[in-house]
Amino acid sequence: MQGAASEEGPAAGARRGDCIVCYSAYDLAGRLPRRLYCGHTFCQACVRRLDAPAHEQRWIPCPQCRQSTPTPRGGVAMLDLDLAAFLAIRAEREPPRAGPRPPAPLKGGPAVTQQPAVLCPALGPQPRFPQPCCCCCCCGCGQLCWAPPGSPGV
Repeated sequence: MQGAASEEGPAAGARRGDCIVCYSAYDLAGRLPRRLYCGHTFCQACVRRLDAPAHEQRWIPCPQCRQSTPTPRGGVAMLDLDLAAFLAIRAEREPPRAGPRPPAPLKGGPAVTQQPAVLCPALGPQPRFPQPCCCCCCCGCGQLCWAPPGSPGV
């Protein structure tokens, strides 16, 4: 039974969406989930409290593994978000989408309620593009050549 007890660690009472330092749930305001360089995630408020000067540089020591992360120029808010935690929070907060909405009618014009009778207007003459030669007898290059007008490849 020792293996089960040792796997619990300091975050045993915390949910996946909680900061393991303050045990508060992550949110989309002051407690955004911020990831340190070591890969551990804490809320932005706790990371701000951990930010400290050392040797003419600001460092954030990780409370789990003690690896230091240099504070970005813009401060703690410039650290990467833990994207999985952030998206989980956002999914909880946003109402479910009801599906695709039909496009809004154009301003000043009548609303389109039916399919048009003709899908595409008649197109004028089409441009000619290079076609592979059928036998390379015209130039012997074996690459794309301009087929003469009226040939089957056009």
